[in-house]
This record gives sequence, C-alpha cells and structure tokens, in this order.
Amino acid sequence: LLEFLQAMIVTSPLRASASPVGDIPTFVFRAAEQHKDEVVLIDAATEQRYTISDIYTTATRLAAGLTLGGYGGKTISVFDNTELRCIYVYYAALMAGGAYQSLDIDTPQDSLRERIAHSQTPIVFTTTPHLLRLQDAVKGLGIAIAVLDQGCGGNSKPTSGIEIGVDFTCFPFSHLLVDDPSFVPVRITSTNDAMAKPAYLAYASGVQATLQPLVLSHFGLLSTFAIGRRRTGCGIDSACRTAVSAVPFADSHGIINIAHFPILSGSCIVQMSSYEPASCLAALERWRAGVFLATHAVLAAIAATAVRGKDGSVSLGGTRSFDIGQLRLVFVHELRNAHALRHKVSELLGARLVEIYGYIETGIIAGIITEHPRIENSVGLLCSGVRARVVLDGKELDEGQFGEILVSTPRLASGGAQSDAEYFHTGDYGTVTSEGVVIVKARMDDLIHLNDGSIVAPCDIEKQVLQLPGVADCAVVASRCQNADDNFDVPCVFIVPSENADNVSTSGFSVQSLAETYPGIHSRIIDCIPRSTRGEPERCNLQKLLKQANT
Repeated sequence: LLEFLQAMIVTSPLRASASPVGDIPTFVFRAAEQHKDEVVLIDAATEQRYTISDIYTTATRLAAGLTLGGYGGKTISVFDNTELRCIYVYYAALMAGGAYQSLDIDTPQDSLRERIAHSQTPIVFTTTPHLLRLQDAVKGLGIAIAVLDQGCGGNSKPTSGIEIGVDFTCFPFSHLLVDDPSFVPVRITSTNDAMAKPAYLAYASGVQATLQPLVLSHFGLLSTFAIGRRRTGCGIDSACRTAVSAVPFADSHGIINIAHFPILSGSCIVQMSSYEPASCLAALERWRAGVFLATHAVLAAIAATAVRGKDGSVSLGGTRSFDIGQLRLVFVHELRNAHALRHKVSELLGARLVEIYGYIETGIIAGIITEHPRIENSVGLLCSGVRARVVLDGKELDEGQFGEILVSTPRLASGGAQSDAEYFHTGDYGTVTSEGVVIVKARMDDLIHLNDGSIVAPCDIEKQVLQLPGVADCAVVASRCQNADDNFDVPCVFIVPSENADNVSTSGFSVQSLAETYPGIHSRIIDCIPRSTRGEPERCNLQKLLKQANT
C-alpha cells in the first residue's frame, strides 16, 4: 500500500469538457434531431444511403422486437466486419437495455465459440457469407441467429422464414422488426448510471488469450464528445465532411466511426467492404472525400502499387489515375516504428497523417490522442480525466523508466478507478512523461529477458538489424534458452534478405556482430514477415515457426 501511495501517478494535462449524461441513443439522436434527414452513412459497394431518421426508426423497431423476443437487457452480438446494417443492431441493443458485442470474422473458431458462450449472448446477427461458420460455432449453445442480408442456410429465404438447426434457430433480420407504439426504450438519467451501465464488450485483438472482455460504459463511449460542439464535419472545412473508411468495425473504434462520429459531427462516412488500393482510391475520387480512415495494411498496399503524378493525381500501374486532390487528412491505426511508410504515404496522397494509438485498449479506453508534438515512439497525450502509472515486476517506476503502462479511466463500466486493483493493465511496454506524453515500445508479452537480467524491446534490435548489409526486412522474437536450469531469452531474428544480397547467409552472419550486446542472438531466413493490420510483426506466428523448427 505504501508503495502504491508513493507511485508516480501522471494525470492528463488536458482540461476535461462537459460530459454527456445518460444513455448513448438518447444523447446521439437528440443532438442530431434537427438534422434527421441528413445522409450520414453510404455503402460504397451498393451506394445505399442511411439517414439519421432511417437509423433511429429501424433501430427502434428492432429494439421493440428484441424486447418482445426476450432479448432485452442481454448482450447482443454481431459477426461481421463491414455490414452497415449492424448500426441498427448497435443502437437497438442499447435501447433494449443491453450491451453490444462485435465478433471479429478473423477470430479463430474455438475462440469465437468461447466468446459467444462466455458473454452469454442469446442472439448473434450475421450475413450470409459468414452464416455457415457461425452455425458451426454455436452448435449446442442454443443460440438464435438473425441474418442481416435476409439469407438462411446459405440460401435466400422469404423474410418470414425460420430455420431450426442443431440447437440454434436462424431467421431473417426483418423477423425482429416490430411496430409497437407502446415500446419505450430503456433510458439512463444520471452520470453515475451511465458510467456503470455496460454498453460495449471489447477484446484486445483477434488473438487475445483471455476470455475476459473489456466492458465500456455508455459514458465511456461518449466521453470524447464535448457537449454543445457544433456539427461542422471534422472541424476543418466542408471538404472534410465526407470520409471514406477502409477500417472494419469489428471493435469499438470501428463502431464509433459509423455510429457516433458522422451523426454527432455532421460528417458522412462512405464505408468500404473491399480494401484493394484501386477500390479505395476510386472511392476517394468518387465521393471527393477529404478524410480517409485506414489501417496499416491498406496504406502499405497503396504505397506499394501507386505513384503520384506531376499533376497531383495518383495512378496504379500506369493504367488509371485518380484525382484525390481534395484529400486533407488520413487517420491510421498504429504506425509506430514505421516512419518511412508514414512519410511515403503522406507524400503520395498529399495529405497529413494522424496516428490513432490502439484499436481498443488505451486508444479508446484511456483516450490517447495524437495531436501533440511527436517524439520518438510517442503516441500522444493522455486524454482528459485519465491517470497513468508505469510498473515492472510489481515495482512502481519513476519518470523515464520503462515498464507496463497502467491507466485509470472513468470510461470503463466499473466507473472511476481509485485503487491499484482498478487500474487497467494495457499490456504495453513503455513510459509516460510527467507532461502526460505516452511512449510505447512493445507489448509486454514480446519482451526479451537477457541473461544479464536486462530487458530489451524487439524494436530496439530490429532497428540495428535493418542497418546491416543484405537485410530488407526483419522481426525479432524471444527464443527461450534451451538449458533447463537457465531462465532467460536469446533473440531470434527472422530476416528477409534484400534482392541484391549476394548470399542469403550473409544476413545471418552479419547478425553475429550484435552478439556482444545480445548474447546468443541468431537468425533465420524467411520469405516475408507476417504483419497485422496495424503493421506490427505477428510475433505469435513467428514463435510457432520457431517452435516447429526446434522440434
């Protein structure tokens, strides 16, 4: 307890704005009541348009159907990453007094089943392409499946059709749309209740080991919006009122992109279902978008295939050019340690890149923002109302020392965090300066514990390896010492040789020049480094390759 009281607790220097009081649907739709006929969402593939009135009316009918069907107050789930009709489910779940859970289609099958069972969700919404996989995942769980694009059993069925499977029921989405004038949405009338009431169940990533989700409250999902803010697009000019989104909404950040941001800001989101460079550039041109929401993978693909002409247009393979001169801002998730790509994309697209730290963890929960002078590895400032500590091996660290970043935030459904037990463990290895600037180097699970007791982040070794001759790309993972009595790691470097490398073994030989600093360091040649949508090496997959090679 004494150590906790003596901990260096950093409080955000940002001034808190007035916070919304009450539930999300009431706040959002009341704020936009005078603009109910505005188009706020567009499906890029079909060009179907969604107005605020459409969303509210359909969500209310669905909420009435969920309540009538016995699903009120429950966790309602969606298994799809790009279907815009999930916005109806999101608001309907909250209107019916429950919470919303998004199930990523990239989640492994066993994890998908475990999350559905653990959350006790009684119904999952999906689309035809993912129906068979979902049916297999819920066998024996007694789960109802509602199909957003009206298909059941892999085929199109009448809207009133119901299919009974092995311990599941499948029916079209329209089956739950009920016109009930007596239905009254569940309301929240106090800040305390808004802070305590779960609204969104989130997972750190598609490969997160733990079943315990992060529960975001109504207050938490609305706390980044200031009361009384004018609806002026993204806050710059009219050119920025249209945004093309190539970000899946299988997480809290994605759902805010389509459910909160356009309605509250006066913007319009054009949602992509295909993230191919040609599709994205065509959409930017077609809708004259001033904002582009993207992932690392999307930007890397564009950077690898597109060139910028003297007239400012962007072309692919010399076959077609795209006029995207109106583009001003590109928001991208986690480009840290990708400085070269950041610069290349900014020059190519002629737009300013703003990095968003974290899909779910501290990006939304702790409220990290990025509009701050960048220093190396910085991801921005702690948002207002957030406190942070840095801890390593149970010890509180001072400024400048690196460890796991812990945050206290009122955005979680448990309310304000006051004690050590209520600090959220981000799983990020880094530090927080006394000014509230957050620096992140690695995930805690990826750290390499050397035989001298020191700890090194993989990125520190990778930066040195990339300077060696014959190395085009690399990723470092911890390789456990083979001696049973020793409890330390040695770095294993996966290397992609450069095309002009004389001998692939040259890269491996060069790594030995780092052996004095990193005892036992060794390398393996690989065709390409597997990377996540955030651009980070998929170290779990590399660890599996390493284990296979050692057996």
